[in-house]
Amino acid sequence: MKKGFTLIELLIVIGILAILTAAVVIVLNPAELLKQARDSQRLTDLDAMKNAIALFLADEKTFTGNGSIVTSNCYVYPASVAANCGGRHGAKTTTAAQSTVITGTGWVPINLSAISSGSPLSALPIDPTNSTTYFYSFSGDTTALTFELDAVLESSKYSTKMTGDGGNSASFYEVGNSPGLAI
Repeated sequence: MKKGFTLIELLIVIGILAILTAAVVIVLNPAELLKQARDSQRLTDLDAMKNAIALFLADEKTFTGNGSIVTSNCYVYPASVAANCGGRHGAKTTTAAQSTVITGTGWVPINLSAISSGSPLSALPIDPTNSTTYFYSFSGDTTALTFELDAVLESSKYSTKMTGDGGNSASFYEVGNSPGLAI
């Protein structure tokens, strides 16, 4: 007598595996998990940038002389971003760079290498997606010594942070040292 599985038994097992696979995909939602991972990276990047710029201001006490910030400009990476920084910083002129160097010539025009204890960043971060919708932007005021960094969050888990970040827009995640983050 030969041992093995019948066709009916194999079909039942395959059917059960298909149902379990579908349930796992629905429950875990891999697309949402990828969005959450990118948003987590965005939050980490902006926090690191905020801390580096705050350290620069504490050390240098000025934006001038260590970069080329123009208060009427916003700064982005990449160069393909829409005019006015995608509406993030009012009607400011977009200045785009294709560089992530920290010497004041990257997309954030602050010479972080001038910090007396050394720069906390080895390179300026860029958005994980880096598209015309998902990108980082920076704007600063050389007189008030205030700044704002912005990004768009895409996951349902983190997108609520855009409304509770203390900024003036519910469409962007804003961090910085400006009251109301209205730069």
